[in-house]
Parts: sequence; C-alpha cells; structure tokens
Amino acid sequence: MQDPTWTEPNSNKPGRDPQSASPAAGQFMVRRNLEGFEYKPNAWRDARAWLVSSVLHTALFILLALFWQPSRRGTGDSIDRPVGIAVFHETKNGELYELSDAGQPQDQAADSSSSASNMAAPLDLAELTKDLIGYKAESGSIGAAVGKIGEGVSGTGGKGNNGNQTGGSTTASFMGLQGTGSNFVYVLDRSASMEEFQGAPMRFAKSELLKSIASLGDRNQFQIVFYNESPGSLSNGTSAGRLLAANEMNKEKASRFVKAIKPSGGTEHIPGLKMGLSFAPDVLFFLTDAAEPSLTEAQLIEIQSRAERSLTTIHTIQFNRGPAPNDGSWIRELAQRNRGTYRYIDISGLE
Repeated sequence: MQDPTWTEPNSNKPGRDPQSASPAAGQFMVRRNLEGFEYKPNAWRDARAWLVSSVLHTALFILLALFWQPSRRGTGDSIDRPVGIAVFHETKNGELYELSDAGQPQDQAADSSSSASNMAAPLDLAELTKDLIGYKAESGSIGAAVGKIGEGVSGTGGKGNNGNQTGGSTTASFMGLQGTGSNFVYVLDRSASMEEFQGAPMRFAKSELLKSIASLGDRNQFQIVFYNESPGSLSNGTSAGRLLAANEMNKEKASRFVKAIKPSGGTEHIPGLKMGLSFAPDVLFFLTDAAEPSLTEAQLIEIQSRAERSLTTIHTIQFNRGPAPNDGSWIRELAQRNRGTYRYIDISGLE
C-alpha cells in the first residue's frame, strides 16, 4: 500500500498518464515533516546560562550575608578611658600653674580622692593673668584684670596695618576739622584747579597737612594720598600699601613728598577715595575744590560700604570761591553718611 505522505512529482500535470507516473531510475520521493522542528542542543549556550546563574546567586548570597550581619552598639569590648580637663599657664618665670587635674585611670581614683585634702589652695586668677596684661595685680579682682586686658584690645587703642594694634589714640586737626583715632589718612585733590589764584589753595592745603602730621605721636600711623585722574601715595617700594609710623623719619619723608607735589590734570574722585580707604584708617580727611564730576548714588553707597568695613570716619573739606555751591552737594553727603563733618573754605580769603 502506498504511503499517503508521499507524492509523485508532476503527477497532476495534464496529458500525463497516471500509470506511467512511477519514478524513474535515480529519482526520489519527497517526504513532508509533520512533527515540527527537531531540537538541536547547543553546548556553549547552556554553559553560559549556568555560569550567569551561578554568578547571580553567589552575589545574592553575599549581599544577604552583609545585610544580616549584626551591628555593634556601644563600646563593645573596648576599654573605657578616663577623660579629664587640664588648664596650664606658664609665666615669664617658668612657673607652671595647674587649674584642674587631668582624668586619671580608675585604679588611681581612690588615691586621688584620699589625697584631695593635700592639694594646693585655689589659685588667684588675678595673679595668674598678671603676666598677660603687663602689670602686677594688687588685688584678686577678676573684673579689673579683664578690664585691663580689654583696654589693650579695643579701648583707646586703635587698629594698625593688617589689624595690628597701636594703642596711640589721639585727636588730630586738619583744616579746622577734628578726628579721633590712631591711624589717619589724608586724601587731597591735586588737579590743575588747585593751582588757581596764584596757587593759594594748594599752598594752604600743604601747610595745613604738614601741621596735622606734625601733631601726631610716635604711636600713631598715617598715610597721604594725592590724586587727579589717578591717585598716588607717600608709600612706595617695600612700604607700598602700608600705613607709616608717625616718627620723625617718616614725618620728614612726608614733608619732602608734600612739597614736591605740583597741581596738574583733571579730577577723578573715586580712585583717590578707594586708595585712601584701602589703608583702613580710623579717620580719613578728604579735600577737593571740584564739585564736578559729582559722585553718583551708587558711588556714594560703595564708598560708604568700604568705610563701614574698616570703621572709618570720613571728614570732607571743599575749596571754592564765594558761597558754597548747592550747600556742598555730594561732598557734604559723603561726610554725613560716614559719621564725619563737612567744611567749606572760601578761596577768596586765601589770596
């Protein structure tokens, strides 16, 4: 019986006799596969799957072991160590004062308590601080000692360059205005207009400036800034940007510097004011004969902010001929905003 799954090629072609449809020599019948695709194993793919699975499971077990590890609380098996506070002070004579004992091991606690009665009497803090404040305490008053220390920091003492304290507070006078402090900066206009009226304004300004500097003591510091379109100060070389001690050598140097100044050029107030404030003085004296160019509101605020950072008081002097124009305008405003005083000088009286 013929298998129904076998078909003869070209058996349905017209004009062909079915009786003659037997396969010729060398011809084969075609069989249909009705069972689907046969599975063919892939050794490399199976090994890779096992490897990935093993790695993932191993990582999972490690993470679980880490999360399940119990955390210690407290000090565990650590040995507690004693803690104490000790304050020491070494005087000029090399003596060492101990105000409180450091912590001791537990096995010595009993000995410490038993010997407490043998400890020295409490120290007098006034005696302890005498080497800090430079005088011999005559009483045990702590308040007096603290007050004496405070005087050296913020009392009558002032701030020197880079925060150094000079302690030479005084009252300096310039152009009839007075300023109190330790450090003084003079900012003067040297534009060409200061040479008008046969140079009377500049001569008067120089004379008053040197008088003011001469009145300073050795413990005071000062600096001079002259400006036109750009500023320049007394300091140069290694002393650039520093206040100078008001000793005889620096006063002589200031005298030569001031006498050599010649008026010239235009006027730019802001650079001169900024240079003067860069020295962070206690008092800044500002002199100009030029109301123009006037300072804008933004510039006044900027100068005020710089002066507040250094706690600088700004006094202003204006030169002009006749009555003060606009009642001093921004020059008066500059002084008022910075705790200073404004003064107007009629140049006519200087001729």
